[in-house]
Amino acid sequence: MGRWRGWCRVVVVVMVLTCGVVLEGALVEPTERQVIQRARWEAGEVPVSGTLPAGAMGVVEARVVGGMAAGTWVRVQSLEAGATQFRGTVTVPAGGWYRVSVRLRNGKREESIGEVERVGVGEVFVVAGQSNSANHGEERQRTTSGRVSVLGPNGWQVADDPQPGAGGSGGSFMPPFAEALVQRFGVPVGLVAVGAGGTSVREWLPAGAQFTNPPTVLSNVRALDGGLWESKGALFANLSARVKGLGIRGCRAVLWHQGESDANQRDPTRTLVGGLYTRYLGDVIRGVRREAGWEVPWMVAQASYHTPEDPGSEDIRRAQAALWTTGVALEGPNTDLLVGAMREAGGQGVHFSGAGLREHGRLWAEKVGPWLETQRRTAVTWPGLKLPGTENFIVAGRPAFLYLPPEEKRTNPQPWVLYGPTLPPLPDEAERWMHERFVAAGVAVVGVDVGEAYGSPKSHAAFDALHAELVRRGFATQGCLLGRSRGGLLTVSWGTMRPEWISGVAGIYPVYDVRSYPGVTNAAPAYGVTPAELTARLTELNPISRVEALARAGVPAFLIHGDQDVVVPLPANSGEFVRRYQAAGAGGLVKLVVLPGQGHNMFEGFFRSAELVDFVIERARAGRITAK
Repeated sequence: MGRWRGWCRVVVVVMVLTCGVVLEGALVEPTERQVIQRARWEAGEVPVSGTLPAGAMGVVEARVVGGMAAGTWVRVQSLEAGATQFRGTVTVPAGGWYRVSVRLRNGKREESIGEVERVGVGEVFVVAGQSNSANHGEERQRTTSGRVSVLGPNGWQVADDPQPGAGGSGGSFMPPFAEALVQRFGVPVGLVAVGAGGTSVREWLPAGAQFTNPPTVLSNVRALDGGLWESKGALFANLSARVKGLGIRGCRAVLWHQGESDANQRDPTRTLVGGLYTRYLGDVIRGVRREAGWEVPWMVAQASYHTPEDPGSEDIRRAQAALWTTGVALEGPNTDLLVGAMREAGGQGVHFSGAGLREHGRLWAEKVGPWLETQRRTAVTWPGLKLPGTENFIVAGRPAFLYLPPEEKRTNPQPWVLYGPTLPPLPDEAERWMHERFVAAGVAVVGVDVGEAYGSPKSHAAFDALHAELVRRGFATQGCLLGRSRGGLLTVSWGTMRPEWISGVAGIYPVYDVRSYPGVTNAAPAYGVTPAELTARLTELNPISRVEALARAGVPAFLIHGDQDVVVPLPANSGEFVRRYQAAGAGGLVKLVVLPGQGHNMFEGFFRSAELVDFVIERARAGRITAK
């Protein structure tokens, strides 16, 4: 009946009265505040499952509203005769929170099954180890963005300390760590906490794993004949079940912070030598991967500190680092460096103070963040649409792509169109028709991935570098801009600062006003300012506020937008673009095509518009002529 995700399945039961008949339906997934690990950098597959009463007929559909979601009803499953369960997925852009509604449609009859107000697609981490991976810090930490959840025995909830599922009742590093990732990547973060205080790596081994010297705490191990000991396997079983319950690739990584209970024990016979630590933790990692059914990434911290008099074990730190160098795990932070005021009881304890927890979270984010950036660049094939003549290269340290026309259609200088957004995997198959026509007409298509910049001036250096590379290759100095959705922010923000390089502007339901999407609060980190500072500087920084520069330069524009777009409202974006052109005396240079009844979706009228394609080709060629 669908895939288990964690300990429990929260069931939303809805009673709907339709035509005098009470329909009882149960929505099992998604659940409130659930965070789904994105399968690709730009999107994830949100599970939709539940039950229906006997005799239900028709099609189960889901609608996702919020952020960049299309907000349209999509099919989840067509019911077969006698079906009482449904299960499927819907593709949802990375981000959230989203509202997910599920209904049963049979002809004109529509009956609600359920609705969840907050569902996110972002990053999910399992946190394991001993007390400093759990809730033993001196000061409980709280989330601040409202976009961090933790999966506990009662389902997903706000990730304020103490974290359910982990030992202790105090504070943890998890809220500040997760909040740092929310700020950096702009997506919700989900946590699964399983840490257990005072545990040795020996206690985390699978059931039946044997060793000669026991740990200090014996509750998770048992003595055997002949002086041997073995793990009871309870901690391993719980960790494996939590990872497996998230599904294949259902989390980004396991974060492991443990080692204090193996280093420098008061009874030297309970201390674990480094070589055995490396072996045992390797056995835990491989065992969890085997149980989960996929190669779960692990990030291992260096952790062995006890007190100022016992600042840790170099032997255990080397053992932890050995897992990095052998490729078993990724490099985590060296938390033994957190001493003095970073520790409890005025610097005398093994656990972290409030300041120490926040610094601990920052250190983890410093390790995870750059690694996530590499995942963004390598986890997907980019661009999603492959055409003959596709080339990938790097400019200013950022991934870039190029669709070259067939050899016989290339010219010097070469006309080009700059496409955005180039977040993997865009451009995609939905745009094949228009991109094939561009290259067939001798126009190259180029793009550079600047991340979720939302039109920030910080992205301009990458666009400048791309332009320099094009000119070096014999391309025209001027080219046409083509922005799809938030690609409008990226292309026009740069274009308004370099109008002498722009021969035309085209947009498919483009965003031009950061207030409409993603909103000032979400955009501010990309601009490197606070929301209040961005609000005060909107006239200077907001792309829509600068389009007069293009109008004054005589740059023609062609925009296509749906009048029912609630994600990127027409009046605040394409409508305001036209108004500002008219106010600048350039109304004759801009054309806006409004598609009645259309929202922010994949309607063919957006991506198979002959008028838009002809405009882009003509303006790209005009850039070549101007370059002469």
